[in-house]
Amino acid sequence: MMRAQKILLTSLFLAVWALISPVSAASFEDPKFNLELRDANGTKTLGEAFTKGPAILHFWATWCPNCRVELPAMERFEDELKAQGLDGQFVVVALEDVPYGRIQSFLQDRLGLERFTSYQAVDMQAMGTAFQVAAMPYTIFLDENGGVLGGIPGSLEWDAPQIQETFIGHLQGKGTIASGN
Repeated sequence: MMRAQKILLTSLFLAVWALISPVSAASFEDPKFNLELRDANGTKTLGEAFTKGPAILHFWATWCPNCRVELPAMERFEDELKAQGLDGQFVVVALEDVPYGRIQSFLQDRLGLERFTSYQAVDMQAMGTAFQVAAMPYTIFLDENGGVLGGIPGSLEWDAPQIQETFIGHLQGKGTIASGN
């Protein structure tokens, strides 16, 4: 599929998903945000990883070919968020049952991602179940209280202007991703 068609289809999918996806009554106080994440500094809860909402939560795995393809663009997207003061609203979590060092090594040595931030779910089964992750990669949009607005299974064109505009608008609270309710 041509890149322009993929971007158009992704944008259309986002719009349709926003209209039909159910709203979760979750908040950053919801027990699922107490699930633990691991990074180079130790462990913290998922809720502690977010500085505020609205937010984007993204799941990936080293064994996932589509994840490997989109991660370099996600690093650039994360850089843009940091430049706009939106870091802490985009949390990336590896669902992997390996030592955390292997995930970091994979990102740095295999993909050449030096600045990319990824956590690891301490209990990947509980994390995947709590957020109903049925495919990899999987991107979830959260409102300012941590309520789930919707999710997109599969890889995205993180460098596409339409995607960045929509996602950054969501993080800025402009309502570019809505629940439809």
